[in-house]
Amino acid sequence: MNALLRSLLVVVGIPTLAATIYFGLFASDIYVSESRFAIRSAKAGASASGLAAILSSPMVSGGGQDTSVIADYTHSQDMLKQVLEKIDITTHYSNPNVDVLSRLDSDATDEQLLAYFQEHVMLVRDTASDVLTLKVRAYEPDIAQQLAQLIIELNEDLVNTLSTRIEEDALQTARNEVERASEKVLQASARMTRFQNANSSLNPTAESSAILSVVTGIENKLVEARAALSEKRAFMRDTSPEVITLKNRVNALSRQLSLEKGRVVGDGSTGQQMNNLIESFQPLLLEQEMAQQQYASALTSLEVARVEAQRKKQYLITFIRPNLPDDAIEPRRLTEIVTVLLFSFLAYLIGGLMWSALKDHIGL
Repeated sequence: MNALLRSLLVVVGIPTLAATIYFGLFASDIYVSESRFAIRSAKAGASASGLAAILSSPMVSGGGQDTSVIADYTHSQDMLKQVLEKIDITTHYSNPNVDVLSRLDSDATDEQLLAYFQEHVMLVRDTASDVLTLKVRAYEPDIAQQLAQLIIELNEDLVNTLSTRIEEDALQTARNEVERASEKVLQASARMTRFQNANSSLNPTAESSAILSVVTGIENKLVEARAALSEKRAFMRDTSPEVITLKNRVNALSRQLSLEKGRVVGDGSTGQQMNNLIESFQPLLLEQEMAQQQYASALTSLEVARVEAQRKKQYLITFIRPNLPDDAIEPRRLTEIVTVLLFSFLAYLIGGLMWSALKDHIGL
């Protein structure tokens, strides 16, 4: 019995006593600042309102991926470097007033500092709601709160940067299409202007239609004048003033009709014919109209892309701000002592069983 008691005291009593002394007398108080936040897009649930609308809105590109990015960034070397630029956590965590087992080595390497930082900055994700819980442990309450607030701000900057980059990438293609369409409109307009200047014609098709209308009017007047001339000749001599007047009118209308028809079909002395102008003008007109339609379509696509990008824009929503702890909740001294006691006793039992099995095996 004495041997068992001694072994029990050694295996269980000494570690428990050491834990009691350490956690009861030496372990430094640890303050924990806690906050909660989530990444959400601008599109919120239709049936939700208030905080429920923020937390229930669907995440763009899969919520798990976005929260994983935040978790990785929070524990990264980049995050630590930016934190060190704002808060001297190295001095804080290596303060001589902190117990020797808890404090950071003043000569710690970058890797050791990162490991210590990761140990004191915990980020837990709720897979059901994609809500992130941030817990920051420090030896002063204001440092815990400041560090938690800074980590949230840096994560928010990351989300904004990524969201802006995604938005710019989505809009850039639409902007490029608008630029190409605008260039086509300018080129088509330039070709149309050169054609109009070269041929002194704004719109040969419209001008031809106007000329044809004039020709039709002249033909109607010519028919009326010839009918009147035939009527007068039936009872008047050709030398009579009225017959001569009608002859002159018929001749004038005939000349005018020939002149107007010549403007449409042209002749060998006037050069290019109107129908040739129309034939050259129609492709330019079609090209200009198509370029304008493409430009209008590109503008519509740009606006749609802009609205869609705004709808998918992501935000880091902090709905529980980092608190200023007024009480040190760590270490849980009694819990830690009991834990050491239980594990020591468990080790004692396992060791005793193994020793008994070994004695039976070797026949002691």
